[in-house]
Amino acid sequence: MFINIKMPLAIIVFFSSSILFSQTTIDQKGVKSTVVNSLSSNGLQAKRYEIANIGYNSHHWQAGGIIIIELFEYYFATGYKKIILENGFGQGANYGVPVLKLVESYGVNHNAQIILGTPTDLTTSLGGFVNKQLPVYIDVRFYSNYTVKITYLQDKVDQLTYANQIKINETPIGVDIPDFNVSTELSIPIATSGNLYVTGGGTHYIKNGNVGIGTTSPAHKLDVIGTIRSREIKVDMNGADFVFEEKYPLMPLAELEAFIKKNKHLPEIAPAKEMQEQGSNLGDLNTKLLQKIEELTLHIIELNKKIDAIKK
Repeated sequence: MFINIKMPLAIIVFFSSSILFSQTTIDQKGVKSTVVNSLSSNGLQAKRYEIANIGYNSHHWQAGGIIIIELFEYYFATGYKKIILENGFGQGANYGVPVLKLVESYGVNHNAQIILGTPTDLTTSLGGFVNKQLPVYIDVRFYSNYTVKITYLQDKVDQLTYANQIKINETPIGVDIPDFNVSTELSIPIATSGNLYVTGGGTHYIKNGNVGIGTTSPAHKLDVIGTIRSREIKVDMNGADFVFEEKYPLMPLAELEAFIKKNKHLPEIAPAKEMQEQGSNLGDLNTKLLQKIEELTLHIIELNKKIDAIKK
């Protein structure tokens, strides 16, 4: 009699594989990942979902200060974001503030963002300091549907009671929220000991802060310690045509001579020592120099009239 044992074995392998690939949480030697699916807006109506709640102590060192949250756009166009949630000592614990950092952003659709709620106290404590819980939300807008992957070190629980725990809502209920804008600006410093290249056909800009070349402590929008070479420099100026107005108070040459003898520089022009110590605004300086040239032109015209009168 022949007994077919291959069929039961195949069925066992099939069900084992199905269980493996249908699970939402995996644990790789303490590094755990949980996937939450189908977080969508209702057409144009934006939605907010509480996807996780983190248990931590308000003061002490603890495991799991770093949590990685990845957002995958499911509908229509490409969209991916990777956010780092820092909630360790000095950032959440020890009376600090938790920090969210966008470290990667790809694709053309960006219709979701991670938002932190307000921490509240749990009923337990550690070393005399209260344990807290921190809600984590995802906001979704404009016909979008997102899958979220959360990677963490905390113990995954169904109910938060203590520090180093995380509760993940795998089937959260969305609530209506106003529409919002999503930023794609990365919140990480760029440091390199090699060459820094910025290429592409788009507009490149530095939105905030100061830029230093040859200095690590720029005090202005652009601080350069060294020589600048350029084919062309355009400076915004107001001009000095007001000098040619009829009622302009042109200083007589005798007064101008007395001022120069006393101060060793032209009126309204900073002395050389001040320029050496503080530098000068190129636009303001050019305007003042143009003003002095126009004043000089008026003096020359007046002198020429006197010379013509003497000739006659």
